[in-house]
Order: sequence, then structure tokens, then C-alpha cells
Amino acid sequence: MWYSLLRLNKEYDLMRKDSPKKPRVTPRQESLRGPLRTRSFACADEDWQEVEDFARQQGLGSTSDAARVLLKSGLRTERLVRELAAAQEWQIAQAWADAQAIADGDRAVGSWDAIRQAGERARARIRERAAGRRAGTGT
Repeated sequence: MWYSLLRLNKEYDLMRKDSPKKPRVTPRQESLRGPLRTRSFACADEDWQEVEDFARQQGLGSTSDAARVLLKSGLRTERLVRELAAAQEWQIAQAWADAQAIADGDRAVGSWDAIRQAGERARARIRERAAGRRAGTGT
């Protein structure tokens, strides 16, 4: 009996060797974008030590999980930096266009009296707050 099981096992192994191999994808390797593939890159020991420390501090299962988190976070940060730089350039260009329009007289910015009154109101609020702090009310 055990011989027949051994023989069946050998035939099964032979059938498996002849069949084309399919890549095995575990549920963990499956992402929304498809199967994940292993990537390889050179990394200095001290950099990888930081990744290992990050994995330990964050309670991640492995250093590869930490590397993925750090990669995604770094890419997101770089994208945000580019977006913020573009927004800053737009704001500077808009402010310059507004300043030119005001200098050319195309836009009214208000009267000097209105500006003076706003300054007086602001100074009065500052004095009230300072007096409140001295009296101990903290307003």
C-alpha cells in the first residue's frame, strides 16, 4: 500500500514538472494594482539600520514593510513639495499682478483713513489684552 502511495506521488511530481509553472501569489502579495514583485536595490548598512529601527518603533512586521511605508511616504512628500512650490509660484505671480494693477490705478485698495482706523482698532485690542493679562483675567 505504501508503495502505491509512493508511486502515485512520483507520478504526480513528474506531471508537475512537465506542466508550465505559474507564479505563486499569496493573498498578502496581491494588491489593488495586481501582484507585487520583489525589487532589489543597493542600500548602505547605516541606512538599512534606520529602516530596521523604524520597523521596530512602528511595530511593523518586517523591514520590507517598513521600507515600503517609507518609500510611499517619501514619494508622497516629494509630490506635495512640488505641488506647494507650484502654488507658491502662482501666489507670487498673482501678488505681483495685483501690485502692478494697484500701481497703475486699476484697483482701489481703500483709503488711508480706513487703513489708519483699522490700525487704531488693532492697537486698542492689543492694549486690552495686555491689561487683561496684568489683571490676571488672561483674555
